Amino acid sequence: MSEAQTPRTLDTGAQERPRETPWETPVIAVVVTHNRLALLKTCLAAIHGQEPRPDRIVVVDNGSSDGTAEWLAEQRAVMPELLVVRQANIGSAGAYHTAFATALELGARWIWSTDDDGIPAPGALAELLRQGERHDLDLVGPTVVAAEDRGDLAFTMQGFTKADAFAAAAQDGIVPGAIALFNGTLLRRRVFERIGNIKREMFIWGDEWEFTLRARRAGLRDGTAVHALHVHPRNRRTQRPLVGGFLGTIEEMPENRAPYFFRNMGYIHATYERKSIARMMVKYTLYYLLHRRADVKGLRGFWTHYRAGLQNRYPQDLQASPTAAAPVAASGAPPQSFPKSV
Repeated sequence: MSEAQTPRTLDTGAQERPRETPWETPVIAVVVTHNRLALLKTCLAAIHGQEPRPDRIVVVDNGSSDGTAEWLAEQRAVMPELLVVRQANIGSAGAYHTAFATALELGARWIWSTDDDGIPAPGALAELLRQGERHDLDLVGPTVVAAEDRGDLAFTMQGFTKADAFAAAAQDGIVPGAIALFNGTLLRRRVFERIGNIKREMFIWGDEWEFTLRARRAGLRDGTAVHALHVHPRNRRTQRPLVGGFLGTIEEMPENRAPYFFRNMGYIHATYERKSIARMMVKYTLYYLLHRRADVKGLRGFWTHYRAGLQNRYPQDLQASPTAAAPVAASGAPPQSFPKSV
């Protein structure tokens, strides 16, 4: 979707404040939301209650229609650091693209990122900052525990499913090379200066993994600070054994999201994991022919979208504009220049 098609409006909530210079606002939290007001309220309360508190909180409202905009407007009295960006729903990738661009334009040294269904535990930000500086990490994440059972990880990490076992694998408080973007993840400014913004045309499902791989390819360092906790609903994606498990598992997803998943995986495989291309083709072909009982329509859809991703072909309404990585101008200031997303 082009810039002209996705108008954004900024509601600073604190226009009387002087504009920050780059190093006067070292930490900016960003939250993306879409029609989950109850979750957003809990998330923002947890962020606002951190010690230290972020210098600014940027909320990108991705076209909510559940009263989110009205509620956010009422928070100015209690959250003077709040800045709201409203735009059309262009997916979580599009929302994060806007959020990161806005935070960079405001001069963030560190950007703290979360979805609206994440809840940072007390002290999480302080621990992330401490470990990030101590170990010179570029991307530092918390231990993401399941809201349903905080003894479990919300996402499997390096083969671990239990929080205690994962923490035991830490080296001086950090599990290097393990991170689950963007669930309470803290990112340095230099990450974006080095590799650009998120690939927003991915829309959903895969944008965070692509960004992780891009950062690692560029030599940026990531890890999890195991004593910083972030609560998130358990990963609900379904893994189905293929041919009785002989060929491993495949990931099932709602049909309305399958095109995004296949296209994004095609791009990721072509760009970072070329050895995975043949395996992906074989596994999903067998899945649609055997498990879905000769689902020709589904198989055709897989091939169409996966091949498009391999060729980096995205629908026109999801394409990033030539200035997609340029931060959003706020308070009348011109945007700075940052590398474009790949």
